[in-house]
Amino acid sequence: MKTTTLSILISLFVAHAALSQQALVSTKGKATSPVSAASALKAPASTDFHKMLARSNGAWTGEATMTFAPDTPPITSTSTLTNTMVMGGLYQVSEVKWNIRGKLLTGVRTTGYDATKKVFTRAMIQDGGNGVAMEGPWDEASKSFSMRYKQNNSAGIEEDMKEVYTIVNEDTEILEIYRLDPTTKKESRILRVKWTRDK
Repeated sequence: MKTTTLSILISLFVAHAALSQQALVSTKGKATSPVSAASALKAPASTDFHKMLARSNGAWTGEATMTFAPDTPPITSTSTLTNTMVMGGLYQVSEVKWNIRGKLLTGVRTTGYDATKKVFTRAMIQDGGNGVAMEGPWDEASKSFSMRYKQNNSAGIEEDMKEVYTIVNEDTEILEIYRLDPTTKKESRILRVKWTRDK
């Protein structure tokens, strides 16, 4: 897990460094002024999708339902989510805490928007699991973005996963995670969290 976590954090650093380098070099290969560089670096934060991330700043409470297998009863749990925008509004850092069967777990995720590729990007690390990185486009009709990724299960077997994040309204967001069955090729939802903004 340490190796995966380090890889994700390095990837985020490299991406940010590349953006900084791009801001410092003009199309003619000449360095711009510090003011121009700072303006170029912060430019992506003015996109509508970065503003949408920023509107989720603050504390949220989640009601989760987990289904680990079709033939087992679902498990419910509560969780908390705290969102903060960093790096001049380029990324949203979220701290997640949830209680499953009396055990407190924590996780940290970083969400951004790549205006060039037109996709949301997300990296997630958490207790007792492998870190993951994902990306996916926004769907205006459903007010959601879907991101596919691969993750090793507890047996060390790589699984195909999908995360769907829906913006219901100003005070409600929904996180859903699906797993693809390698035999039937069907997706089943294993987690649904309804986030409600604390007031």
